[in-house]
Amino acid sequence: MPAPRKTKKEKQFNGTLRKAREAARAKPEDPQSELQDAREALEAMKQNMRQATQQIAEKGLMVATQISDSHGKFTEVLRVNPAIKVQREAMRAIKSLKRQIVDLHEEIKAIPVSEHQESALAKILKSVEERKNAVT
Repeated sequence: MPAPRKTKKEKQFNGTLRKAREAARAKPEDPQSELQDAREALEAMKQNMRQATQQIAEKGLMVATQISDSHGKFTEVLRVNPAIKVQREAMRAIKSLKRQIVDLHEEIKAIPVSEHQESALAKILKSVEERKNAVT
């Protein structure tokens, strides 16, 4: 017999109600550094995928391995290349990291620009305008 379903109040009390989980999701403290880390991890995963793809191209989908039976006798068998699993996991990780990078970009855009940063940006734009006017 299946367990009885929990009520909304029970889920909310336990913190398993979807709304409660969404509200409890932690925002990154320093999205810039997390973005940098995500980009580095993305590059590492791309390198892993390239190496796995290269090994699959060299050795094929099936590789010959030796196994021993219960009598200690070795026999050669064909097994799926383990690089296929590495490639599959790297593809999943790349997809996840790309999604994380997009979320971090949105998080950075949502951060309000402070007056100091705004004034520095205004100064840069003003100096660019002055250079344009001086050239023409």
